[in-house]
Amino acid sequence: MTGKIISIYSSKGGVGKTFVAVNLSVDIHLETKRKVVLIDFGRPFSIDVAKLLNITDLKRMETILASAKELSPSIIKSFVTPHPSGVAVLSLTNGENDLSEDVLNPSSIEAVLTKLKMSYDFIIADIGMKYGPVVERIFDLSALILVPVVPDYLSVQQTRSDLGLLRRRNFPKDMIRPVANMIGKNDYVSLQVLEQQLRRSVTASIPYDDDAMSKLTKGTYPSDFPRHMVTKAFDDLAFHVINDAHYESAPSKASSRAAAVKAQLGEGEVQVGSAGEMDELKLFIHEKLLETIDFKRLDTEVENSPEKLEELRNEVTKKVVAIIDTETSIRSRNLRDQLLREVLQEALGLGPLEDLLVDTSISEIMVNRWDQVYVEKRGKLTRIEKKFLSERHLMNIIGRIVAPIGRKIDMSTPMVDARLKDGSRVNAIIPPLAIGGAVLTIRKFFEGRLGMEEMIRFGTLNVQIAEFLKAAVNAKLNILISGGTGSGKTTLLNVLSGFIPADERIVTIEDSAELQLQQPHVITLEGRPPNIEGKGEVTIRDLVRNSLRMRPDRIVVGECRGGEALDMLQAMNTGHDGSLTTVHANSTREALSRLETLVMYTGLELPTKAIKEQISGAIDLTAQIRRFKDGSRKIVQISEITGTERDVITMGDIFLYKQTGEEESKAKGSFVSTGYIPKCLERFKERGIEIPREIFWSTSSR
Repeated sequence: MTGKIISIYSSKGGVGKTFVAVNLSVDIHLETKRKVVLIDFGRPFSIDVAKLLNITDLKRMETILASAKELSPSIIKSFVTPHPSGVAVLSLTNGENDLSEDVLNPSSIEAVLTKLKMSYDFIIADIGMKYGPVVERIFDLSALILVPVVPDYLSVQQTRSDLGLLRRRNFPKDMIRPVANMIGKNDYVSLQVLEQQLRRSVTASIPYDDDAMSKLTKGTYPSDFPRHMVTKAFDDLAFHVINDAHYESAPSKASSRAAAVKAQLGEGEVQVGSAGEMDELKLFIHEKLLETIDFKRLDTEVENSPEKLEELRNEVTKKVVAIIDTETSIRSRNLRDQLLREVLQEALGLGPLEDLLVDTSISEIMVNRWDQVYVEKRGKLTRIEKKFLSERHLMNIIGRIVAPIGRKIDMSTPMVDARLKDGSRVNAIIPPLAIGGAVLTIRKFFEGRLGMEEMIRFGTLNVQIAEFLKAAVNAKLNILISGGTGSGKTTLLNVLSGFIPADERIVTIEDSAELQLQQPHVITLEGRPPNIEGKGEVTIRDLVRNSLRMRPDRIVVGECRGGEALDMLQAMNTGHDGSLTTVHANSTREALSRLETLVMYTGLELPTKAIKEQISGAIDLTAQIRRFKDGSRKIVQISEITGTERDVITMGDIFLYKQTGEEESKAKGSFVSTGYIPKCLERFKERGIEIPREIFWSTSSR
């Protein structure tokens, strides 16, 4: 059996932490004849133990911390100081200087304590008043945390605060043991009153001794005053520590699901049998919370109040920690923290979506069913293990997403578009339209925007194409970007819009704001879906028409999907040069056909020839972007619109991407100049923009 660590902690001075630590160490050794080491972790003045035990040459842990991971247990044992009482003693420092974080860190302390556990049965850690990562790691390794409290108002209040901190940090309740010290010193605060104020029973009660100071000059109570009432109190405390250090919680009482969690107490670590058992336990805890908290009502009450949300979070945290204590036998704080985090996510947040939303490597989240979740990483789809607790849980999360924007989703309205607070786009569709259960799709919004340099590095285009597109934007050419779903149209639009000069007035129009223009003079407009009553809708076409009255230098439409295509073309044909938009299509030729179709959505019976002339007169360039099997995105075609001929829009391909095969599952090919010299070069010259003609020669480059 390896040793057990008993930590003694209080953030209040004068409560007798070192007094308890020293006498408890000696008592345990005398009662059990076990090997005990006492460590003074007080910072920065780590000399109290040395004074109480009258040790003049106490060895220091700081001398071995840097190399603790490489030292053997026997070498570390040789650094302790033996004491006549039979207890070994070690100090953190010499009491003169504190240690830097480079020397004193959680991993180095853990290395020392882990190896001391191989040589000693009990390690008594006298912790100072400074709580931090090092102290927390010591507590993680401990079997018990003793919290001394003395009978005065300030000590009781501070001890309540310490107990609350340890509970908020998710240490098991039975691991934290208040110890009453100096009982009888203050007649106004009896042991009963103290326990009432703490709302906890104390593990032991150590009486006050008027003659304590003179006795301590002779030795410890257990070794030199074995019949004293203080020694009897320490005998009682040692009995509890010796027995409870091997503590294992009773199995769950309330539920077979909670009992299904297989807690195995070995070296203080608890393991859950399987992911399924974790899900069962989370569901059990969630249902216990629902017995006392109406989350649907509270979602509405705390929606716009950070203070109320924080209060609710603290209340739920306390309840979850209490349920873990009473209904499970889990002591591992890592596992407890995981349970607490995931239950809070499911009760107050977006459940398993929370971790996915903060993962910057994920660009899209696709929930096909409550138990089937896919993500897109670097352009590739992958199924992940995360899932919702049930179909009902998924529906609750969808409701939590759409409720703040005044939307609803139910049998009468089974489809909804929404947006998260961070700007991510959300689409949800539920039965009866979704046969297999609710479906949720989230296109994540990223604050950090890509630049042209990153797109070149990723192989989306080459330097020549980048220079040409930059010149085209500066020359105020009207550019249409086309591509399939998830091909990177909006990203490319974002990059190109970054080349618009800062002194121009830009109006952006989107159904869900994603563009991140950095220019100072930008007006952002966003469409609005109908409300619950089916009223109040503002379409993209409405916004395009309105933007023409806003004196824009440039109009940037996130995507043309309907009749707004006609208004956009008319704007381009009437002096609003340099406008940008996107459309769904598989080639530049198809993009123009798609525009024709969208114009017809207006309901106006325009001749086909007139529509084609509108398109050829408005659009200067089309850029086709495509996503390949390996997840990479590439601009595969850039074409110039040259006019119409016999009711056909004529085009000239300027650049192409030619794929030659695959290498290690990655697309292999090159960007090619076709040899076509674009007519728009005259526009470039008019604006003083020079582009070397060599980039259009029929050559290939990576």
